Amino acid sequence: MAINKITGVVPQDIEKIKSPQKAISSAFGTYLRDALGSVNETQFDADEKKVRLALKDPTIELHDVTIAAEKASIALNVTLAIKDRLIEGYKEIMRMQV
Repeated sequence: MAINKITGVVPQDIEKIKSPQKAISSAFGTYLRDALGSVNETQFDADEKKVRLALKDPTIELHDVTIAAEKASIALNVTLAIKDRLIEGYKEIMRMQV
């Protein structure tokens, strides 16, 4: 049985192997940043539609503004609920006896 050379390993992969915890926290941080960016974008979209309606833009309808505002509200409420659960979980871990 011949032993072949391993190919295709790039420096970023080596760093992930050396410190998997750093890679996991980096991935979580990226996911969190993207999720919060999405919520923020939803808020901006709703605000923009409200302004367009107030300026009597003929291309925007009241129901579009209402739907965008509700989406933004739901996204914010879900984000706050997740934040509360994360803080609650953190506090529970901190109360654990070692």
